[in-house]
Amino acid sequence: MDPVTAQRTLTGLELKVGTRLPWSLYSPQGALLLTEGTLIRSERQIESLISANAYYVHTPSLGTYKTQEHQRSSSPKVSSFVIIHTLLERLEACFSLAHRSGQSGAFVRGIMKLVFDIQAVCEENPDAILGTMQLIVEAPHGLLHPLHAALMCEVAACRMGYDALERAPLVAAALTHDIGMYDIQQALFEQRAPLSASQREIVDNHPLLSYELLQSHGVNEPRWLNPVLQHHERLDGSGYPNGLKADSICREARLLAITDCYSAMIRPRAYREQVLPKDAIKEIFQQRGATIDERLARLFIDVMGVFVPGTLVELSHGELALVTGQGEGLNQPAVALLQNRLGVRLEAPRHLVLEDSQAIRSILRLQDHTDLIALLGRAWPEMSPIPSAV
Repeated sequence: MDPVTAQRTLTGLELKVGTRLPWSLYSPQGALLLTEGTLIRSERQIESLISANAYYVHTPSLGTYKTQEHQRSSSPKVSSFVIIHTLLERLEACFSLAHRSGQSGAFVRGIMKLVFDIQAVCEENPDAILGTMQLIVEAPHGLLHPLHAALMCEVAACRMGYDALERAPLVAAALTHDIGMYDIQQALFEQRAPLSASQREIVDNHPLLSYELLQSHGVNEPRWLNPVLQHHERLDGSGYPNGLKADSICREARLLAITDCYSAMIRPRAYREQVLPKDAIKEIFQQRGATIDERLARLFIDVMGVFVPGTLVELSHGELALVTGQGEGLNQPAVALLQNRLGVRLEAPRHLVLEDSQAIRSILRLQDHTDLIALLGRAWPEMSPIPSAV
């Protein structure tokens, strides 16, 4: 631990219900518990963190803890981690309305408000949003996965030349494409055993279940409904639920299928390790023209880069860095140096663009370097906040 920072055990006095963590929290074993920006929801949550002997890394330059009201009045900008946590909370609130009778209007309005906020934050700094999304792992899979897909769809569709109103139904579809199995997603994510017959039936039917649930809430826009129904269809007819082929699958569903696959691959499951982002990109490239749309696969890779924002890397001289975006070419990633060649963590990230990706020696797993997480909130510039209420 360098002299500028200090590891401190949580006492509970630092936290207040309704405010956000100003730093990430870890278990005594070094496992990440909660990332910076997480909303503190209850006293019970605080008590649970104290009982777990959670600790944080205090960095004086980050300042003292501020309430949300104080942040709004004196420091309008927030880290990208706060942005992502706010979007996750908003999505959770929307999903809570999906199965309540008489809440159709509130559900659809909530989703569309979330769509427009997603468009705003992606316009401000798409690399920060996509990179931070990859770094947050502790939220429920049923929220992380659709939000990640929606963010990637928004950035890719914008690159394709769709205007904001044209992109909106696709982003809404990405947010809700798995809503038909939302209630069991976390259990499936944590399950090591094979699917039961009832679970398999839900998984096989979830595109149709999601489609019908949206219709029951009054959604009748084909550009929202069709991508939801078709996101597991494949060009060669091997997909489901209807075994559609080629041009029978709408373009938006083909793009959603790519983002769905990528997001699923890079998140570890109980029964497998995560696929590294570069390997997930490689798998999408290899499947282009066979099961997924070749042109859209190339576009997706162009948007994400060979080295995706949010990827932890070791450079050729031993420094550790986080990929923060792209330079002028796919093989010229922008990075934030986090640790020097001597293994000493920097006081603050140092930004540079690599002349060639060959300067990257290897890709690392962030969970093996949790001591660096304290710097990640400053890997990208702070952003304009969004409201937390639906």
